[in-house]
Amino acid sequence: MTQLVMQRPHLQNLPRILLPSGCTVRKANASEQDERELAGVLSTAFSEEWSQELVRQRLTRATDVRAVYVVVSNGHIVATASSRWIPERYPGLGYVHWVATHSEHTRGGLGAYVFAQVLNDFVERQYPAAVLETDDFRIPAIRIYLRFGFIPVYAVAGEDHRSRWSRVFENMFGPPLSQSIP
Repeated sequence: MTQLVMQRPHLQNLPRILLPSGCTVRKANASEQDERELAGVLSTAFSEEWSQELVRQRLTRATDVRAVYVVVSNGHIVATASSRWIPERYPGLGYVHWVATHSEHTRGGLGAYVFAQVLNDFVERQYPAAVLETDDFRIPAIRIYLRFGFIPVYAVAGEDHRSRWSRVFENMFGPPLSQSIP
């Protein structure tokens, strides 16, 4: 089964997100410390083991990843999102890649801030629009994507995703009114 796809059809009027006090944002580098800390953030955010080697392969040394942004708090990486370019699948679009916040730092706006940083990266690169892929169960992330103006793509790789999106929206907002009124 393919992932759900969302697209922001333009990059105008991006929301402004304030970085919480005591945090900074910067681009990650291919240092052992950054890769180790990124592995920790991604492991807790996605509940799967990320190694430094996997971080190198998918992020810091991946040829299609343009920038890896990180939010730093108390000297440690606590959130990340990446700018990726996949012209063969999404010609002309910026691809939002691996948005994650360490599990001890969720609900503080860090994911939204680093997500906004990637969208601003796309503006600087003069991409006209943005795309991302996500999973059905990532409801908190989907809420952020919707707030940022991303809309569901219903036809993906020959699959009709309307019923999957209906289930996502039921999980977010409750059952349709026709089912909840006696």
